[in-house]
Amino acid sequence: MALPHEKKEFDSWHRALKENKLKPEQLAVLQKMVDEGEADNLVRAAQLLDWQETVIDPDEHMYGH
Repeated sequence: MALPHEKKEFDSWHRALKENKLKPEQLAVLQKMVDEGEADNLVRAAQLLDWQETVIDPDEHMYGH
């Protein structure tokens, strides 16, 4: 995804994966999660990243509020 000051390329890793909109380096992030045992497959890795974005608010995380 993007840093707070950057424009997001997409709103959902899962949707972008399904719609074949991920760049090779973004697919590599998902593949690394699979390789490291964080997810069973690319779809689950994308879902996990989407979930993390709903749980960890970037501004809140950055400023500790």
